[in-house]
Amino acid sequence: MDKSIEVMRSTGQRTNRILRFFPFLLFFLVVLFYFFWFSGYVFFYQEKLSLFLVSGEFLRENLSQPGGFLAYLGTFLTAFYRFEILGAGILSLVLLLVVWFSALIGKKIAGKPVCFLPFLVGSGLVFLHAHYQFQLVNSLGILLQLVWFYTAIRFFSGKRMWLPVLMFPVWYFLTGGFAWLFLIMISAFLATRTGKMRWIQLAVLLITAFLSFFVAKEFLFYETTKTLLQYPFSDLNAGMQTREFVLLAGLIGFFPWLFNIKFHRFTAGSALKVCWVQLLPFLVILVLAGALSQRTDRKNSHYFHVEKLFYEHKYHEIIAFNRTFPTTNKLTLFLNNLALAETGQLTERMFEFTQSPDGKTLFLKWETIGDVLRRGGHFYYTVGLVNEAHRWAYEYMVMRGYTPEGLKMLIKTELINGNYKVAARYIEILSQSVFYRNEAREFMQLLNNDEAVNNHPELGMKKRFKPKTDFFVLSDAPAANLEPLLMADSSNVFAIEYQFAWLLLQKDVSAVTEKLPLLEKAGYNRIPRHIDEAATGFKMLNMGEFPQLEYLRTKADTEQRFRQYYQIFQQNSNSREQAQRALYPQFSDTFWYYLFFN
Repeated sequence: MDKSIEVMRSTGQRTNRILRFFPFLLFFLVVLFYFFWFSGYVFFYQEKLSLFLVSGEFLRENLSQPGGFLAYLGTFLTAFYRFEILGAGILSLVLLLVVWFSALIGKKIAGKPVCFLPFLVGSGLVFLHAHYQFQLVNSLGILLQLVWFYTAIRFFSGKRMWLPVLMFPVWYFLTGGFAWLFLIMISAFLATRTGKMRWIQLAVLLITAFLSFFVAKEFLFYETTKTLLQYPFSDLNAGMQTREFVLLAGLIGFFPWLFNIKFHRFTAGSALKVCWVQLLPFLVILVLAGALSQRTDRKNSHYFHVEKLFYEHKYHEIIAFNRTFPTTNKLTLFLNNLALAETGQLTERMFEFTQSPDGKTLFLKWETIGDVLRRGGHFYYTVGLVNEAHRWAYEYMVMRGYTPEGLKMLIKTELINGNYKVAARYIEILSQSVFYRNEAREFMQLLNNDEAVNNHPELGMKKRFKPKTDFFVLSDAPAANLEPLLMADSSNVFAIEYQFAWLLLQKDVSAVTEKLPLLEKAGYNRIPRHIDEAATGFKMLNMGEFPQLEYLRTKADTEQRFRQYYQIFQQNSNSREQAQRALYPQFSDTFWYYLFFN
């Protein structure tokens, strides 16, 4: 009998352990599954937003202000976001540890296992991380405060509590603005303890915290008050979810009080061995899963997939993807048009995709907003305005620091311009990264070698189309730069494609037809489809004098299709909507359809 009781007791203990640890495992797996399968674009975006360097100088730069160590650690872990599975694993582990240490703190303070608040906090962070701009450093900062707070209350009770109290200046230097969360937690903890010593420790802690900030501001660091209070946290790296994050951090800050609140346990009867409290984590995870199912941003997922393909120079895949999954996102279409231009298809296929009459799908006007500044220079690089592409990349570097693609753009433009000493410095920086050393070695082989640059399939072509004469580039009016660019080199096919594409978007049929001789000068062996459509309409409707061409002709097939288009249009001329519906199946991807219905 005693042996049977012992076996039953052992089985019950094993079951309780499984029930105690299973919610943590389930939480980890749900987070891992969600970010790997549905929100992998988060890791791509954040990995491209910073560049971790394995160098003493990079470490010294990060340690030049409070919170720099935390930022350094966050940048290091973010470097592994280059691989989605590693990114999902790292993020899931950090969030799991937040839940785990919250539970340990709850058990230490309450004297019994606490489940609900730890999983609520962890789930809240997961929800915030579903926004692509919410960075790892935020959850990492919270995790470090929880670890240090648990260490303090677990190993430094009584007089030993003086150690974490007096170490606050060091902790503030290491974790910056997140140290205030530790200050709130330890203050709340001391306030709920017994004994006179706690009030002395609390007073010393608050004075130490004030002096830490005062000395840092007045004597040590040339930073603004706001920076010293919150760095490395910022509105931008929280995805503009500051209010939600502060509320969540406030909840964590009051853990010492919340865990002291006594709740009664209720059971549903003797047959039910599991307390309702033990089921709360599963309920929280279930609610989290439902919330995450509505949180995935398909537009961002689509865009970042296209951007990833763009950086990999997989232009044909970009075009095929956008053809299969149409989009109206202007940044996505901007990259799609670059892919069309790089493959010689811009004026051949641009109206297979949504286009913006104001030109925002062709080029981006100068803005100091990060997303525009980071991407807009690629248009200038494509058409051969290498110096302007360099300026955009350099300005972004000044504003946001080194990024993988920004640094590579600076290297490429310096190599094209023959500035090998400057290029060598940038290559040296890239070689100190974790995952971009192969690219650095490839660039290194081009240093001080004009012939190698000229023969390079990408750099050589951009160098050939770089204008030989200087002119002022109008960043606020990108289209205005195409005319002087063509005057400098009428064989620049990329500038020709964009010039005609701009005129087509403006519905300037006369100008399109007038500039047809440019195609012959550049060596075109046929008129691209959309230009042909505009020229055919101009000719068949007798809109003006058609230019004399040596060998290029409008296609007979295009003329036949225009007759068919015009006939259907005339048959439905009484109703614009009816005409649009009748023409859409056959002509939605033509310039004629854009001309009449956009």
